[in-house]
Amino acid sequence: MDKFIGKVVLVQFPNVIRPRFRWIVRKREDGRFIVRVPKIGVAIRDLNLLRDKDFNKEVLLEKGSKPFSSSTRRSKKSSGKTRKSKVK
Repeated sequence: MDKFIGKVVLVQFPNVIRPRFRWIVRKREDGRFIVRVPKIGVAIRDLNLLRDKDFNKEVLLEKGSKPFSSSTRRSKKSSGKTRKSKVK
């Protein structure tokens, strides 16, 4: 995750299905990351501008968090129903 320092990325948290946007500000001496959360109402396209007014205070990133990749997405379980085919 060192390559994401100073960037806004989607972060996958443990025990949470939906990934969240976080600005990774810096890394502490013990290896944990300091991040900032976007404020409500800020457009996603404006997050990469890294304006101070668009983000809340600095917080510690939860242990076990990883940058989001599409391969970590969970698939929906099928309901077990099958589609009926039309017979003419």
